[in-house]
Amino acid sequence: MKPFSSVQQDGIIFPMMRLMTDITIRSAATSDELDAFFLLAAQTFEPDAYSPVAASRWRQRVEGMPGYVAGQVRCALVGTTLIGGYILYERMMRIGSVAVPTGCFASLVTHPDWCGRGVATALMHDTVKRANERHLGLILLDGIAHFYGRFGYTDVLDSTRHIVSRASLAAWSRSPYHVRPATLNDAPILLELYERHYAGYSGSFVRSLDWQRYDLAWRLADHPPLLACDETGQVRGYLLLPLYAPRHHAVEAAADDWNAALALLQYHASDVADATDIDWSLPPDSPTFYALADRLNLTSRTYRHPDEGWMALPAHLPTLFAAIAPLFEERWRAVGGEAFRLRIGDAAPILAVGQGSGALERLTVVLTPQGFVQLLFGFRPAHWIAHQPGVSIPATILPTLDALFPTGHAWIAGSDAF
Repeated sequence: MKPFSSVQQDGIIFPMMRLMTDITIRSAATSDELDAFFLLAAQTFEPDAYSPVAASRWRQRVEGMPGYVAGQVRCALVGTTLIGGYILYERMMRIGSVAVPTGCFASLVTHPDWCGRGVATALMHDTVKRANERHLGLILLDGIAHFYGRFGYTDVLDSTRHIVSRASLAAWSRSPYHVRPATLNDAPILLELYERHYAGYSGSFVRSLDWQRYDLAWRLADHPPLLACDETGQVRGYLLLPLYAPRHHAVEAAADDWNAALALLQYHASDVADATDIDWSLPPDSPTFYALADRLNLTSRTYRHPDEGWMALPAHLPTLFAAIAPLFEERWRAVGGEAFRLRIGDAAPILAVGQGSGALERLTVVLTPQGFVQLLFGFRPAHWIAHQPGVSIPATILPTLDALFPTGHAWIAGSDAF
């Protein structure tokens, strides 16, 4: 046994303190390695419902996703023994009017016998390497508390839930709309509703009809989406309820009008008859929220947990800059202002924003990776980021940055969780 170890990532050796032997990190190369990863993940994340059948089903779902790329499952191995791993899904995520190739980091797992020996740290470093190899502009994750921040990830979204008391809901007569379970034929209307209600938010993902059909097919097996239909049978809203307790917390909802929202609320309340209230996760500026807030007594709670929840990190900067350049030009033309160059830390790529006499003569804005992604998601305003360590923003550029990075436009729908 060695006093310290080295970690080999596709032939490159990285020293790792506290790990007591050499490990290799690479994409799963065989069916047996994939089986081992999903068995470990199922045992870790679903211990009460764990079974080899459930692990196999999880693997089938991941590998069958439209857009799945072989190699998304990364493994930490000692010899041929799997001791940990993670999944890096690849999706297109919207930032304003553009879409950024994004690595969706999920299912980080370490075998219990190897916990505390640096395996997770090695896997986290591999994530950035993998994202750069795949030219993914951002990495996004939904993280546990006080772990991911040490690897450069920062908060980009606070969740908001809107609570409706059963007493307030009982004051309303039955909605004229009816609620029915979705079928596979409803994929196009579900996609249309999702696009209408959520595609305008940074953090939403670009979906194809194939993706929507695939996602719906898997939901139908356990708990189908619920659809609110008007008197003519037209679908005007949907509701996703969780598979497990607490069932009074809705995963996602969208309603085109009040009657659709009321029908879904009443159905939800009947499904959890023992709950004193129900709550929906909604953007605080969404049409569905306004439909509720104009007619019901609501308690809205925004949960702010630093270094926890939805967090992000810039990855392959050339890809990220190429994706967002049209958005910046669009916003810059709308507000005018001074042209500038944007640099992230000491990284080499530079993004020129706005029309100017020459790139070398423009003022330079220097942001930390954390400040940059918080601006991209509208999580913090530019005038706040300007005072953070490692940031340099010329005073004359600040009003332009406030216009380029509007706040409060991000939301990640529950059906987009990974």
